[in-house]
Amino acid sequence: MPESAPESILTKLTSGGVRATMLSCLFFTGFGCLIPFLPLWLEKAQGFSGSQIGLVLAIGGFSRIIAGPLTAAWADGRKDRRAPLFLFASILTLGFGSLWFVTGFAAIFSIILLMDVAFWGLLPVVEAALLRLTKYGWPRYGLARGLASAAFVVGSSAVGALIGGFGPWAVWAWLLGVSILLIGAAAWMPAEPVAGDTEAPFLQRLSAGVGLLKDPKFTLLIFAAGLIQATHSYFYVAGTLIWTNDQQISPTLAGNLWSIGVVAEVGFLIFMARWTERFAPETLILIGGISAVVRWSALAMLPPVWALYGLQLMHAGTFAATFLGAMRMIQGMHGDERTPTAQMIYMALASAPAQALTTLLSGELYERLKVDGHAAWGYFSMTGVALIGLALAVLLWLRRDPVGMTQAAAA
Repeated sequence: MPESAPESILTKLTSGGVRATMLSCLFFTGFGCLIPFLPLWLEKAQGFSGSQIGLVLAIGGFSRIIAGPLTAAWADGRKDRRAPLFLFASILTLGFGSLWFVTGFAAIFSIILLMDVAFWGLLPVVEAALLRLTKYGWPRYGLARGLASAAFVVGSSAVGALIGGFGPWAVWAWLLGVSILLIGAAAWMPAEPVAGDTEAPFLQRLSAGVGLLKDPKFTLLIFAAGLIQATHSYFYVAGTLIWTNDQQISPTLAGNLWSIGVVAEVGFLIFMARWTERFAPETLILIGGISAVVRWSALAMLPPVWALYGLQLMHAGTFAATFLGAMRMIQGMHGDERTPTAQMIYMALASAPAQALTTLLSGELYERLKVDGHAAWGYFSMTGVALIGLALAVLLWLRRDPVGMTQAAAA
């Protein structure tokens, strides 16, 4: 009997849920580098101007409107769920490797555009695998996704330190290394055959993917959640600048405030996710919309420092609750077979374009408002977007299913 204990522990540590958690954590260590530091690498190592960096990021976002459904249709035709993981991780590895050898805006822009499609194509596949493989056993989804969010912080902190010691090319080296490891992580994932119709023609699969929008509830879901998530754009563009310039907050305190938001997100996903299962996913999205209206309106008023701590804790509502509600609802509506496609459609047609538009808006607003010392007023634009998302969330909530039915569908 004692001899079976090590085998039991080994089985647990190599379960599908653990493998998906490791894959997700690895992906988010790259994400934690890409989001804050890619612009720095483009500027310091490649000499891109601010306008060129903005163009790269914006075009990358809009490109997903076309690339998302196309990659979803391709992935639907594979017989092994790992195929998209291998494809997108390989594209990222080849792309980052080639960046060592090329120069000039046009060449670098083209490569980054292709990698942007691969990176954001990989995200829903990773998320879907995490949802699917943590449904039963250990770890549960909330813990696994919380660890992935923590890995984002590890990635950003580690790369920040590496840049200080080795310069901006540390960004490139980190992302290349993560991409190579992702290929290995994809190989370690359990082989899962796809039960759907993999023999259907490509155009038929593409039509079926886009056809998900014919479901009014799914359409309400993706645009409600997409708009609420997009309201973070002004905070990401100008939040630290407003704190340090307009409110005379030290960079150290600003960094601490950022950390509070991340801790709130991780804590919610790890410790509160199981508790929130008693609520319908639509309720979580509604909470996210209300939180966004309150948070951005309050930040527009330049609140005192003590209030900023509470507003940063609201990241658990504006991001984590919205995200968790959307993921659970997509899983419940579409099951294991269609969830990756549904997530790609969500990110391609709602999340990505909304983020791109609000990011462009945020940059322009900040440039105009900072001249007169009213940069914080830009948050009111995010309140306006949040109100639209909240209105859609209310309509979605009115169509909600009983919690028991939602959980049964997800199972």
